[in-house]
Amino acid sequence: MIQISQEKVEFIISMAREFREGSLAMVNEELSEGYNSDNYTEHSLAGSLDSYKSEEHAQDSAYMELKGAIEALNEDEKHALVALMWIGRGTYGPEEFELAIEDAKEASNKHTAEYLIDSPLLPDYLEEGLTQLSDDDEE
Repeated sequence: MIQISQEKVEFIISMAREFREGSLAMVNEELSEGYNSDNYTEHSLAGSLDSYKSEEHAQDSAYMELKGAIEALNEDEKHALVALMWIGRGTYGPEEFELAIEDAKEASNKHTAEYLIDSPLLPDYLEEGLTQLSDDDEE
């Protein structure tokens, strides 16, 4: 059984999308200042986005809100969120949710929010994880 409410996960998904959209806009703005954007693919833009470190987002309100929302979760909810992301990206299958939670507990540290935020497809992985778990529950 998932140890975080679907509403909390959906809230984090929406905040992560808002943060990613702002970050991509920032990358696009930088590229338009001196580079021909035709030379960049979606993949290279994602790579540019990944190169930004959390400290550089300290003044970014979307980043701070997302980080705060994740940090406000209790430890069980954080572990479930990490496990859900892992299921969504295919590291674990939905039938391995409890194992994913145990592994998330073992890997847990004070940087869970940064770890999740630094995952470029976090909202997509979380959505996919929710879908897989709900499909698994229906079987």
